[in-house]
Amino acid sequence: MGKLDGKVAAVTGGASGIGEAIVRLFVEEGARVAFADRDATRGRAVEDDIRLSGGDVLFVEARTDHESEAMGFIGQAAEHFGNLNILVNNAAIRQYHTVTDATEESWDTILGVNVKGYAFCAKAAIPVMRRSGSGSIVNVASNCAAIASVRAVQYDTTKAAVTGLTRAMARDHAPEGIRVNALCPGPTFTPFHEQRAIRSGKTADEFKKEFGRPTMLGRPAMPREIAACALFLASDDASFVTGTCLFADGGETSNGSNCELID
Repeated sequence: MGKLDGKVAAVTGGASGIGEAIVRLFVEEGARVAFADRDATRGRAVEDDIRLSGGDVLFVEARTDHESEAMGFIGQAAEHFGNLNILVNNAAIRQYHTVTDATEESWDTILGVNVKGYAFCAKAAIPVMRRSGSGSIVNVASNCAAIASVRAVQYDTTKAAVTGLTRAMARDHAPEGIRVNALCPGPTFTPFHEQRAIRSGKTADEFKKEFGRPTMLGRPAMPREIAACALFLASDDASFVTGTCLFADGGETSNGSNCELID
């Protein structure tokens, strides 16, 4: 019996990296999963692969920083599967700036995806969850919400905002049986970082060693390890957990190091 048997989940940014790992693990644990991504080619490939293995998934091409598309994605998920029990807000982008060279346009772009997109999806999901009397929302933030990284003032700001959004939503919607938590990963070796390794001329093992050096464990996470934390927060195993931030960063935050941007 899976931890999510009978549950319906919606995941944003689900076509690659941590988001894809979450989609696949949730399906393995019995959930029916709708996932959104702006990369239609990759999204359909993931959808086809999971369906070939017997999983019940629905891919929706959407940019969740647009309220109409976020609302449309959640609406399609609920209509297709008949309910919605879990929302994982995961879609995010990076901007590499200091506060002095960041532009109004770059601020608007990253705030739209990393903060407003989360709020838009929650706005659409909560009324559906409210009707069933319970629900779980997992907002993927970052340990960069707590420790500074270089030339990432916009990314760090948005991830700190996600933790504030999480606590406020948890307070507002606990009486409706809806739990809201943040997941704060540290360095995570995703396909994005595989490409970084190639561009730097390093092997994957060399890159991993350098990438994971700031953690107490001396290595980065793999996406599946972060997905397992999302599974815990989404499942009934975390039935008494709300309004909190789960740091899955190999001890990096407690180590007092500068954080690395993750996918």
